[in-house]
Amino acid sequence: MKNIILISLLFFGSFVQAQSPQLNVKGKDSALVRLSQLKVSVKVVGNIAYTTTEMHFYNGTNRQMEAELMFPLPEGVSVSRYAIDINGKMREAVPVNKNKGKQVFEAIEHRRVDPGLLEKVEGNNFRTRIYPLLPKKERIVIIGYEQELSNFDATHLSYQMLTTYPYNLDVFELNIAVIGATSVPTVINQEGTIALENMNQNYVASIKRNQYKPKDKLVITIPIRADIPSVVVQSVNNQHYFYSNTIIESKNVKKKTPNSIALIWDVSLSCRKRDLKKELQLLDAYFKALNSVEVTLYFAGYNFEKRNSYPIKNGDWATLKSILESVKYDGGTRFSKIKLPLHDEYLFFTDGLSSLSSNVFSETKKPVYTITSMASSDYAFLNFNAIKSGGNFINLNQLNVSDGLNKLQYQSLKFLGIKDNYLVTEMYPMIGTPVSGSFSMAGISLKETNEVTLQFGYDDTPILEKTITIDATKQASEEISIEKLWAQKKIAFLEIQYKKYADEIELMGKKYGIVTQNTSLIVLENLHDYIQYEIIPPAELREEFDRIMKQQIESAKAKKYSNWENVATYYEQLSAWWKNDVKYSMPKPIPVTNAAKVGNIRGVVSDNVSTLPGATVVIKGKNQGVMTDIDGKFAINAQRGDILVFSFVGLEQKEIKIGRANNYNVIMSNSSTNLDEVLVVGANGIKRESKDFEEDEKRDELLSEGVSKRKMAMTSSVNIIRTQEITQAANKNIVPSLEGKVSGLQVSDDKELEFNSSNGYFENDKVKINSWSPDRVYLKVLDGVSMDKKYGAYLQLREDQINNPSFYFDVANHFYAAGDKQKALLILSNIADLGLENHQLYKSLTYLLRQWEAYDDALHTANQVAIWRAQEPQAHRDLGLTLEDNKQYQAAFDELIKALEVNYFGEMSGQYSGVEDIILMDINRMIATHKSINTDKLDKKYLNKMPIDVRIILNWNQMDTDIDLHVIEPTNEECYYGHRDTQIGARFSKDFTQGYGPEQYLLRNAVKGKYTIKTNFFGESALTENGPTTVMVEIYTTKNGKTERTLQTIQLGTVRENQNLAEITIY
Repeated sequence: MKNIILISLLFFGSFVQAQSPQLNVKGKDSALVRLSQLKVSVKVVGNIAYTTTEMHFYNGTNRQMEAELMFPLPEGVSVSRYAIDINGKMREAVPVNKNKGKQVFEAIEHRRVDPGLLEKVEGNNFRTRIYPLLPKKERIVIIGYEQELSNFDATHLSYQMLTTYPYNLDVFELNIAVIGATSVPTVINQEGTIALENMNQNYVASIKRNQYKPKDKLVITIPIRADIPSVVVQSVNNQHYFYSNTIIESKNVKKKTPNSIALIWDVSLSCRKRDLKKELQLLDAYFKALNSVEVTLYFAGYNFEKRNSYPIKNGDWATLKSILESVKYDGGTRFSKIKLPLHDEYLFFTDGLSSLSSNVFSETKKPVYTITSMASSDYAFLNFNAIKSGGNFINLNQLNVSDGLNKLQYQSLKFLGIKDNYLVTEMYPMIGTPVSGSFSMAGISLKETNEVTLQFGYDDTPILEKTITIDATKQASEEISIEKLWAQKKIAFLEIQYKKYADEIELMGKKYGIVTQNTSLIVLENLHDYIQYEIIPPAELREEFDRIMKQQIESAKAKKYSNWENVATYYEQLSAWWKNDVKYSMPKPIPVTNAAKVGNIRGVVSDNVSTLPGATVVIKGKNQGVMTDIDGKFAINAQRGDILVFSFVGLEQKEIKIGRANNYNVIMSNSSTNLDEVLVVGANGIKRESKDFEEDEKRDELLSEGVSKRKMAMTSSVNIIRTQEITQAANKNIVPSLEGKVSGLQVSDDKELEFNSSNGYFENDKVKINSWSPDRVYLKVLDGVSMDKKYGAYLQLREDQINNPSFYFDVANHFYAAGDKQKALLILSNIADLGLENHQLYKSLTYLLRQWEAYDDALHTANQVAIWRAQEPQAHRDLGLTLEDNKQYQAAFDELIKALEVNYFGEMSGQYSGVEDIILMDINRMIATHKSINTDKLDKKYLNKMPIDVRIILNWNQMDTDIDLHVIEPTNEECYYGHRDTQIGARFSKDFTQGYGPEQYLLRNAVKGKYTIKTNFFGESALTENGPTTVMVEIYTTKNGKTERTLQTIQLGTVRENQNLAEITIY
């Protein structure tokens, strides 16, 4: 269960934002994790507001918890301060490359200590993890940022704050300071006007409440002089950073009245949070102003479709309005599907987030007006596409309806740059930025005093100029970091074309400590961590850090690894196994009577829990034995004095001497090694992995708490029975031949052993995918609804499942099974809108999209995961295989090579080391199938073909999850992590107990019969919740040089679920 608490902590310059931050808490006791204290400090200097929010999170449970805080910020605002408490003291964060920050955070997190990471995700949204939340303790998080204030009216700036929380806070504090105001500001909240105290033209006020439930809107208005531009300067290394805010008064110049309007309405799931009332008010005002116009409605989301055209006369648009009011928001977003038909102008109502395609918008010579009322929006995308088309971006989070209408009705005055002045450089914002009311800009003057003339116009011709005077001495400010304000404006400009300027954005973000798309803020526990991962620490640790780093102590630095280092070893093992070329011929088994119906000695075999079907009962020293039936009962002909030997896999062997009694109830006990395995090795032997690799794997397994210890116990004792020992007993009862070698064994009668003794070549293979139908109430409802009413029923059922990824996964499968693939894809695509930059959800999508052959969508999701998780070999493998699906064979091969080359920290070897086994076989299959691939990047020794008859790979989407692949062969021998080499020649890969897998089963020469594919889910220790674990099994079967692939994707429910995935029948 996941508890989601909405906390409105939104601070902005004009009007209330539409959405609130979310605190997501995992676990059944999530309601006991709460925000206990909220302390907000606001400092206003000129038209800049500095906001610092201190949040105390209290864990009222008796166990360790964790939470995730996700919050949006207004347009043009980014986080510039982040701190968390470490050992009782607040520690400030430092900037780091976003991907490196993730790697370091996760590496340290696996040591169960408490790093902190704040990162920017899609749009202007930010995310931080709060971990660990210790029982009956609190954690403190501080987040700070700067923003420019907008005009309240012609003579006042405005700062507005909304604070709401559903429960009482133990402590609520608000501190306000307005620095250097020319006259008294006003502060109003729900309790009335708050008095400000004048301290040398600095106006301050404080509020403190205990057991307070905030539901408050605070408004601060600050008097300004409209006729005098505000200028502040900061000198750094002979460069004079200046920031100016001025009022630009312009005439309203009407634009050309459109005859035809395209209204593009984003109907994706993420847009259900829109402020529909305000958007409809804007349209109402605009259509009334136009009076008559032809409006064509288009729905944009997972698909792009024309709905209808609506002639509007006398401002009456009631029919169109009712359509918009009844929209059902469903599906992800693919802006790539939008093809703009010819109209005079386009009104695009959207959040600007394209979850299933790249953020691209059709080129047009007509103006595009991008409009949003959602705080979680991609402001850079919306701004860029409006400006380049000659339209306007209308942010209804910060504009009222009247101001929004002005942007629709009138031409926008634009900033055209400055008059020739070669001593001024790096001016922002960008040329072409629309200007309305107040206008702020920043730049660098190369001399202490300077005059800068700003130019404005409606096209490329300046019609208005405004001159500002720069004086580095008189206008110097200690209250504001002007250099940082300039940096934020530059970053905002660069992020409009992020891909083009990504490197420069990273440099700026790291230099100035600003969170960007590729720069995060990180807090580490101690100096050793900063040294180990080569991250410059905060000021209090810097001196000691520099001293140690100068000594260049390499042993103190974290070592990075790549899978390329072990490729040669893994390839040699694979090659040796393949060359061994086991061609299995099964000798006719000696049948053992199965729960004989007659016999003078009877009884029941059980353990401490239940009866034991399939236990063997053998008369010691004789070729005679039976197996217990389904109820654990047995009957055998024996004489007084005979010794019965009872055996069952994993239990201690037991002997009983027959006396006068005819009935014996036998209770068996656990083996001291928990479970012994019978490992049948072919006559020529199977080469096992090197000792070093086995030790590495045991070390990795022990890192995974609890679960892997269980697995180590299971594999600590393996009884090896050579093929010779079995064949020598071919004409005898098989049981005595194994006597004394195992504590339990499985013997099947000859009716079950239907396999072929040929050399493994086969025809007409069949892969049977087991139907997957989880026991869900909503699926039972859909089962009872006719096809024409299913979609409506789904929308109704969704009301209670809106944020549940499993719901969309299950229902999409239901529609797909019913034959409606398009609806299935639409419903499935909702998962992409549930979380911002959630790679686990995107991996789930990739699996099912590939299975359903929706390769374009799968390519986008796989590519996004590879970007977000650039350090993970599995992410690049998924992308490589998806590129192959899209017939981009060279790119696919190159991506698989990249998967072997990416670097990761040693702490993560349990998650990533071992995937080489799988990728090498991917490459081997790929180059054999697609002859045109250029393999120069790969040493020729790796190009030898190794065709495989049966190859099975199990993947999963959650980190720190232990899932096991099991394959039951036609001989009833089970191949899995604890029994890697089988009698018919199979080979099993490394057991992943911590990462995403994959695990792989290989068989060079298949024997005829049935192969059952199962998965066991042993548990997870993941620190976030993203719905149930999704697994995908890849099945490759090859005959006559032709390989066929089958994919199957399911979601697992409970731990230890023994799930049958598929069956392969070889004829």
